[in-house]
Amino acid sequence: MVTDPPSFSSRQQVLSDLRERGFRFQEKRGQNFLFDPNLLRALVRDAGVEAGDHVLEIGPGAGTLTAMLLELGCRVTAVEIDPILCQYLRESFPEDRFRLIEGDALETKNRLSSRLISTLDEDSAAGSGFHLVANLPYSIASPLISLLVAARSDLKSIGVLVQREMAQRWVAEVATRQYGTTSVLLQWSGKGRICRSVPSSAFIPPPSVESSFYHWQRDPRSELPPEGWMSLVRWCFQFRRKTLGKILQERLSREDPWWGDHGVETSARPDQLSPEQWLSLYQRCGDDPLKR
Repeated sequence: MVTDPPSFSSRQQVLSDLRERGFRFQEKRGQNFLFDPNLLRALVRDAGVEAGDHVLEIGPGAGTLTAMLLELGCRVTAVEIDPILCQYLRESFPEDRFRLIEGDALETKNRLSSRLISTLDEDSAAGSGFHLVANLPYSIASPLISLLVAARSDLKSIGVLVQREMAQRWVAEVATRQYGTTSVLLQWSGKGRICRSVPSSAFIPPPSVESSFYHWQRDPRSELPPEGWMSLVRWCFQFRRKTLGKILQERLSREDPWWGDHGVETSARPDQLSPEQWLSLYQRCGDDPLKR
């Protein structure tokens, strides 16, 4: 029997239904649900999606955000790992614009799941790009975002709820403590901003951290990063307190003209390079440092 869409059911009704099915919140899966319809509609507006857009939602939970996206007229591909929630979602939404992948979005922390990849490839072959809109499980947010941005040119935009500190790192400016590997990738590939803060009290159950809604739009002129580039960036940031001259001493001599040509001192540290300088450094240094 098909139930009412979760966003139009009372919070008590949804939680009671899930408990009767044997569902219990699991912190390790980042299961913190949103029920406020005004907040959910605001998040969908922040995401900038429109009717007819294909949306990828990771961790739909009770489907409250899913319902808002379907109400708008989007096509939603949802990825959910919890079997009880998967059954609930199947009963809650018709299959005409809703597709569910049961399982983990990540095969490993460095690879998207094969089923998700094949699903996105099928849509891409049909000429359809997609938008990521989700209340992301915090534990997978950073690797998932990095993998999608680096590997999927058909990813048009991102609108996600994440831990506030993570969102702040993604928009951090060069030469700040929060600037890091994912900052470089996101800022090289497009433009991101923090749209709003969401208090922990808005969630059931409330997480121990505050959250922010982050929006990113891919620059249509950008290409996918060269293979190995992010490995170089990630490797250098492992030694962020050291100077680049020291980190790269076996790959780029201090007398190399690259330093002067790009206005970079050998005493600079990894967080002092812009995304464009990082790309130029990769092109000068060659392939992945981890292979040497």
